[in-house]
Amino acid sequence: MRTPPGTVGRRRTDVESAMAAAVLRESVLGARRSSRRAGDVLRTEGFTLDEWLVLGTLEDADGLTMSELREATVTDKATLGRRVDSLVTRALVYREVDGLDRRVIRVFLSARGRDVLSRLTTLLAQD
Repeated sequence: MRTPPGTVGRRRTDVESAMAAAVLRESVLGARRSSRRAGDVLRTEGFTLDEWLVLGTLEDADGLTMSELREATVTDKATLGRRVDSLVTRALVYREVDGLDRRVIRVFLSARGRDVLSRLTTLLAQD
């Protein structure tokens, strides 16, 4: 276990450990609730949470490799491949071969993808 700053040489007490665990549990539960609400809104628009994460990540850092996108979205390889394929089919993202290394494929957000992401972000903010 990692020692928090300022506590070098001091062990955590049982009370401190229990409090840290309670804070972590509440954080995880809050994230699950937020994911569920966002997923419900996105589903009514025909999108998954993973697709929205891909669009948002590409807005922040366009032209990512699948490995970079997988790391940024914390999505497994197979799921990410399906989500990107779906977004390509709907012309929301596109793939291009890297200019320096032809073995590398980069994923970009299309203009249509930016418009859709903007609309989805507005809907999610209203919830």
